[in-house]
Amino acid sequence: MPRLLLILSLSFVPWFATTPAQAADCPNINAHPGITTVIVQDDYGEKDQSAKAYVVALQDAIKKSPNFCLVEDVRAATYALDVAGIDIDEDHERAALSVVIVSERGMMVSHWVRMSSVSNVDKNGEDDLHKVDRVIRRVKRQK
Repeated sequence: MPRLLLILSLSFVPWFATTPAQAADCPNINAHPGITTVIVQDDYGEKDQSAKAYVVALQDAIKKSPNFCLVEDVRAATYALDVAGIDIDEDHERAALSVVIVSERGMMVSHWVRMSSVSNVDKNGEDDLHKVDRVIRRVKRQK
């Protein structure tokens, strides 16, 4: 009996070892109508580290959100967040950012300008995602 258990346990090891770990995928949008697909398109210089940190924080906030799904293909996105930024000091600690929400039909829905520092990009990304959520809810009510 112990030998049979050993053989059975070894036969399952390759199955567990070869099962790839997958990141969370966007749910089927038809089955989850409350989920909004969003793409983040960015434009900043290679030296603009503060602007880059803000974009990463915004993408992370989207990934954590139960209301949004980050996509990489613009054709799969319901809305695009276009972020343009430039670091405003030589230490690359602060950035000036322009955030534009564009609908899938190409209509500009909202725009704002944000100042952000490296030390608070996570909070700013979350705050701006809440702002995006409010704007999109308002747009959906107006339809």
